[in-house]
Amino acid sequence: MDTDKQLQENKKAVIWLTLGHGMADSYSGFINPILPFIVANIGSTLAMATCAMSASQLFSSMMQPVFGFIADKWRKRFFIFWGIIMASVFLSLSGLVHNIWQLALCLILGGVGVGFYHPQATGFVVRYSGKNLAKNMSIFIAAGTIGYSIGPIISSTITQFFGITKMPFAATWGIIFALLGFLCVPKISNHPAPQNTTSFKTALWDIFKNKTVRILIMVSALKSLVTSSFSVLLPFYWKELGYSAFQIGIAVFLFLTVGALGTYLSSKYEKLIGYKNVFYTSLIAPFILTVIFVSLLKLAPVLSFILFILTGFVTMLSVSINMVMAQKTMPRYKSMISGFIGGFSWGVVGVLLPLIGFIAQNIGIIKVLVIISFIPVVLSYFVKYLPEKQYQD
Repeated sequence: MDTDKQLQENKKAVIWLTLGHGMADSYSGFINPILPFIVANIGSTLAMATCAMSASQLFSSMMQPVFGFIADKWRKRFFIFWGIIMASVFLSLSGLVHNIWQLALCLILGGVGVGFYHPQATGFVVRYSGKNLAKNMSIFIAAGTIGYSIGPIISSTITQFFGITKMPFAATWGIIFALLGFLCVPKISNHPAPQNTTSFKTALWDIFKNKTVRILIMVSALKSLVTSSFSVLLPFYWKELGYSAFQIGIAVFLFLTVGALGTYLSSKYEKLIGYKNVFYTSLIAPFILTVIFVSLLKLAPVLSFILFILTGFVTMLSVSINMVMAQKTMPRYKSMISGFIGGFSWGVVGVLLPLIGFIAQNIGIIKVLVIISFIPVVLSYFVKYLPEKQYQD
């Protein structure tokens, strides 16, 4: 009976953590479709806006391994709940900013909230999943992508029909959800904490000396490069073509939602064609699709749009496989590994965003997107150095 009760508690915790992932990421997805309109309101530029986004990603993503290291040692729920609260409050306040510095502050503090949530929540999913890790992890990651895709719909709808200054009201449901979450996730601090005296430096060295993990981090960073660049830059291009905030929000929503479907189906594809072929597909196919859909943007907008959302599907196809493989490669550092795979990779892209924005402003958004989609094709070469044995539950 006690075992059944424990299983039910574990299942409830995984469900809440999964929903919380969607909630946290919905706020991180708020900004992309409305950023051009915020920039227009405060009289800034694309290059400055990408600098603000870069700062946000640096604080959010590059700090995730640190948050994960602490979470592996300090088994409390602090990061999960305060992460959602900070993300909901500060990213919603972006609609009230008056200059680029206020925008950067909101994005940074909101990004830190998102960074708080991910490593600890991912580590808890591993702890509570048992034999269902691959399935639960794919659903957990897909939920985050769906949340990230719903965020643009929410923010663009509020902007389109109520005005961008009404954005702070969107913080309400995030705060309520975080408070209710105390009822669903067990108090880990009541359980005996593991005796782990490993220093951060030692843990960092252990992770980066592992060739498999290094390649998996690279693959994750390439996925983030494509996804982030497309989500940030294309709204500016569509705005120039005359599309509304709501239309842009729908486009980003479908790109990311279909990507979430790819994340969910990744384990099924892995069983059919092998995980290396899933990685190759995820790294090479986006370039082919990008070349076609950018060529059709003005000639055949509907067909171009279909190919654009299909790009989201293949780009995200390897995400959950990547995470589970990394977790199983180094189970000792569950939260810290998730910080690298799910956070650090976005931080690397964050470092590049100002440069990407500057280049796009000078040579054109479309040319930059084609170049970016070609980079994973070149680096897909390193996938052959991953272990031959397929991972399975």
